[in-house]
Amino acid sequence: MNARNTIVLAMDDTDLSEALGCSSEEVESMQNAGVLAPQGQLWEIGPAKDYLRDAVWADGLWR
Repeated sequence: MNARNTIVLAMDDTDLSEALGCSSEEVESMQNAGVLAPQGQLWEIGPAKDYLRDAVWADGLWR
């Protein structure tokens, strides 16, 4: 399994924010945008990690 297919067990947004290293608000935003894909209580966070990495890179570039 590669990093793109990372699956975590998360009971709530707090667990997801800890797994991703971002705020609960950012988790909710990614859920609404379809970046996070739930599979019951299992979540595929690979795309969300890519999204956050790219957002951090872009923010650092355009400051």
